[in-house]
Amino acid sequence: MREDIRIPIPRSVYQAAREEKAAIPNAVTAAQNNEFLDGIVRRIIDSSSSLPEALHAVQSFVDTIDYATDIESTETIEYVRHPSETLVDGEGDCEDKAVLLAGLLSCPPFNYKTGLVFPPKHCATLAPWKHLPTQSFSADPLIVTVNGTEFVYVESVAAVPLGNWAEDYGQGPILASYVDFWEIHDMNSLIASAEHALGDGLFPTLRAYT
Repeated sequence: MREDIRIPIPRSVYQAAREEKAAIPNAVTAAQNNEFLDGIVRRIIDSSSSLPEALHAVQSFVDTIDYATDIESTETIEYVRHPSETLVDGEGDCEDKAVLLAGLLSCPPFNYKTGLVFPPKHCATLAPWKHLPTQSFSADPLIVTVNGTEFVYVESVAAVPLGNWAEDYGQGPILASYVDFWEIHDMNSLIASAEHALGDGLFPTLRAYT
């Protein structure tokens, strides 16, 4: 069943997002403190018969947003959207979608402590293992430990079971995660990815992560 959701977003919120430095920490903070996302989650909860169904519906909602690279949508190499921008613009790349999903899963009744996770050339959402319904997990979910807490890898570009990679993204090393702070998981691979980005003239990509 498909349902259209109208989302009132104050012009001032959108404008403030456009004026703030486009960086992962700023976008995640905005996602976890945006009250207008509560209304989206309430609509989804009201239309769902269970928490697992609501989780899948939230993931599906983010998946339906058009995928667009930053070059295509903003004519810049790297731009990290706040949730208000992704919703108003109606498009975003994997980072924009993951930020939006992190914000939605931070809202009641989920109230999850969320973050982002970074395989090579990709970004997904993290949600806490112990608070998620086990029936929503894949058979062998990808678990990422951040500061001693186990999180589940959650895709925002495909409505796949929690812990699964999206079909277009093969498994690769987890380079880093952001849950209130940055944590490096594979330093050698991260350095190699950074060197590759610098070699391709993608310094703005690295700058957006700080």
